[in-house]
Amino acid sequence: MKLRLTIAASAVVLGLVLAVGTGIADEAKKKPTRPPTKQTQTLRADTYKKMEVVQAAFDNKDYPGAIRALDEIKARSDKLNDYERATLWNYYAAVRYAQNDVPGAIVAYSTVLKQPKLPDGLRNNSLYSLAQMYFISEDYKKAVAVLNRYLTTVEDPSPDAHVLMAQAHYQGADYKGAEKSLLTALKLARDNQQAPKENWLALLRGVYYEQQEYDKSVRVLELLAGSYIKDSYWLQLSGMYGLNNQQPRQLSALHAAYRNGMVTREPDLLNLARLYMVEEAPFAAVRVLTQGMRSKQLAVNVENLQLYAQALSLAKEYEQQVPVLKKLAEMSGEAKHYVYLGQAQAELGRWGDAIGAYRTAFKQGGLEDPAAVQMQLGTALFNDGKLLDARQSFIAARSSPRVGPTAANWVKFVTAEIQKRDALRGVSSLSVEEVEAVDEEAGVGEGDETTQTEQEQAEA
Repeated sequence: MKLRLTIAASAVVLGLVLAVGTGIADEAKKKPTRPPTKQTQTLRADTYKKMEVVQAAFDNKDYPGAIRALDEIKARSDKLNDYERATLWNYYAAVRYAQNDVPGAIVAYSTVLKQPKLPDGLRNNSLYSLAQMYFISEDYKKAVAVLNRYLTTVEDPSPDAHVLMAQAHYQGADYKGAEKSLLTALKLARDNQQAPKENWLALLRGVYYEQQEYDKSVRVLELLAGSYIKDSYWLQLSGMYGLNNQQPRQLSALHAAYRNGMVTREPDLLNLARLYMVEEAPFAAVRVLTQGMRSKQLAVNVENLQLYAQALSLAKEYEQQVPVLKKLAEMSGEAKHYVYLGQAQAELGRWGDAIGAYRTAFKQGGLEDPAAVQMQLGTALFNDGKLLDARQSFIAARSSPRVGPTAANWVKFVTAEIQKRDALRGVSSLSVEEVEAVDEEAGVGEGDETTQTEQEQAEA
């Protein structure tokens, strides 16, 4: 899987670079105008010796000592040549930065660039360093301006320079500018047979995300996930597939991450379980939830137990579901959870336990559809041989507009069964019509949620 992703995504990056059009390609081909050749100056012997003192202090991290030595040289700056003055301020910049004095470093690099007859190397290094100082100080507009100057004077700027430009554009919310610079960097790297760096691709993914170009963001993430084994990329990739309404791919990415031990946080584990259930893989959801609770990565609370019970129901693992539902009902005290417990017991043919769960649900109160639960209770009572109780439960549901007709049919059926049983026992009983007439006159079934036991019926 990783091999396929890497190959496909490499082609993606190539496609993204080419998709920019000829504009960037043409700019990359343009060579900056090379300044005229200047006569190179050098450090004279006495200045060189003084600079050695500065260097020694700097190497020993004696920054105050380095500044004192530099100040002594600066005191006779009128006797220095242009190159010596530039070197002096270049040292100042290095020491200031080492002291975390970024504003001081900016002043020093700016002073270097003001010196005439600068060697190309010193000028270029100072421009790049000054751009970095502006970036660090979060002055992104000035960073971009200095980098533009740098890119127009350096003959062969590295891809890293374009990436720094992209970072400055990105921090300044100029996402189009960031995209352009990044794709230029990727093209230069490709031309030099250099693999794109991880942070370049991560930034490009962020640029596309900010521009809501989710398809391109996904394609870059595929390369990142295939090339760098990091849980964050796989989780982000899964999330982006979900954002693009590609649930099967969302599940595949998260499943691959889970199999490689990258999914450990509770929200991600729960999301994986839900995706399995949506994609009709409840057994996998059960496995994730079971292992998560055993390892204590998932809290044993009402929400998680409810999801666990649902997964077990979809997997038809009713035996395993029963203890989960018991714990859930005890923790929540909600009537609906006792109904779910009754349904699981009924699936296992444990009619007595199902009856107990349904009746507890009525005691808890707050059922959304009491008539439907009366129907389930009636069915459990009938299967448990408690015909009179079953008949009363169906009568209680008969007034419901939704299940009333079905309940009425059950009343007739159960009454007939009672008559058959009583006939075998040699007991006189009323006809179905007579029983229903008696019930109607007595007002039985007017939305009453309670039922009588067979013993109470016998006593009546």
